[in-house]
Amino acid sequence: HDIMPTGCCSNCGRVALKLLRCKGKCGGDASYCNKSCQKADWKMHKKICPVGGKSAQKLTFEMSHPPGHPFAELPNAAPVQAVRRMDAYGGSGMTLLYSDHLGIEPLMPYADLLFCCDDVEDTCEKAQWMGEGNHPYEAHVTSPVDPRVMWLKPEEAAFNTEKYGDAVNALMQHGIITDTGKKVQIGLYPEKFPICRIHAPQTNTIDEIRRQQKEREDMFASMGFQTMHLGGGGARSS
Repeated sequence: HDIMPTGCCSNCGRVALKLLRCKGKCGGDASYCNKSCQKADWKMHKKICPVGGKSAQKLTFEMSHPPGHPFAELPNAAPVQAVRRMDAYGGSGMTLLYSDHLGIEPLMPYADLLFCCDDVEDTCEKAQWMGEGNHPYEAHVTSPVDPRVMWLKPEEAAFNTEKYGDAVNALMQHGIITDTGKKVQIGLYPEKFPICRIHAPQTNTIDEIRRQQKEREDMFASMGFQTMHLGGGGARSS
């Protein structure tokens, strides 16, 4: 194990001064306050940290659409990949991106509809760009949870079943997330959201989140707006 100077245990959620970072195929994605916690969490963690010749949890799948959905008339389901990203509080979140795991052709109807492409060549270019993880199918299927409301473990997130119920069900069916049985109230939504364990490695860092936030603030400032931080009431005109 590598030693982390401080952090949050992936099993019990306790903040500790020294954590043991997993040295398996996950690349150190999980950390534990002791070996007992690591052993207790193995049933969950092994999905992204397989041993022997086993494979990690598959994160790509096809998203079908019910009647009435804007994509329902397209000839095939949407090929997507699930990506775990850090949210504004430094916790876990999840987005769905278009994926080229089935090739470019299944993406072409989506590219044509989304970008009103000029011709087949333009459609192919847009589909290829989408398949490289550049365009979201759903930008956020999770909602950030203020740690003052509920303290979540590093791999946990609140999934917005109110707006993205079909996507959340698909993620569960494909084993990408597991319902922990916990629920949390988010904003004015009438139903509490389930807290799920995400079986995917983290793909960004808090430094990237801060950089992106600074870029947004600079953009709003150039437009004559003053950006307020979390807890400050959103954005208002300067």
